[in-house]
Amino acid sequence: MGSYFGLFKMHFKGEIQYRAKAISGALTQFFWGVMYIYLYSAFMGRGIEGFSTAQMVTYVWLGQAFFAMRFVNVPKNVCTQIENGDICYNFVRPLNLYNQWYFSYIGSTLASTLLRFIPIIVVASILPASMRLSLPVSLPAFLLFLIALIIGMLINGAISMFAVYLTFITLSTRGSTGIVNVVVGLLGGVYLPLPMLPQALQNVLNYMPFRCISDLPFRIYIGNMDIKTALVQILISLAWLIALIIIGKLLLKSSLKKTVIQGG
Repeated sequence: MGSYFGLFKMHFKGEIQYRAKAISGALTQFFWGVMYIYLYSAFMGRGIEGFSTAQMVTYVWLGQAFFAMRFVNVPKNVCTQIENGDICYNFVRPLNLYNQWYFSYIGSTLASTLLRFIPIIVVASILPASMRLSLPVSLPAFLLFLIALIIGMLINGAISMFAVYLTFITLSTRGSTGIVNVVVGLLGGVYLPLPMLPQALQNVLNYMPFRCISDLPFRIYIGNMDIKTALVQILISLAWLIALIIIGKLLLKSSLKKTVIQGG
């Protein structure tokens, strides 16, 4: 376990050095946040039952602040190694490949998030009232929000391993990550907040793993669900996390058995 934690720290420290990248990323996310607020406000009109305009604004800002946790990627250099055959060097290391890549990805994602979210939260908190990020509805809701957010980041990492699996099959990094991100974006509330979708569709998506990445913690924060419901949904997200890791490990193990490197 110490080796995997070492990988986590190494990638965390490596990502934390890219401050200029983080600043440009924060500016980009701020721009998109303003655009989304105006777009959704026009779409909502006077509001949607159970989802007010003020809640939507906070939902959007949280999404931009924690964008790095919502965007599914793959561990750095992994896909390049798969495409050029250098992945063979990892086979001789006394480490589980899935755990190695998973902890590396979590380290990079956490560092990227920590660099970006503070400036966005600060600026969004001092905007005019109609555009301002609201405080959490209560202390218990805020604590559950943090728990759900951490679980969501871990689920994001588990889903990223499916992109790695697809890369083994297709040998296309861009295509694999693109497919996974479109699925997560459409079904997880990245492109459109789930409360704005038809209720029948919400009833299905509310029990899928994609909404656990960001939609669940954000809706807990804004008070869009009560504490009891939030606890049940967090337990569901934990179950999904375990299931996704198990499935991901099985799929990766299967793909490694069929891997052919330079005709060998």
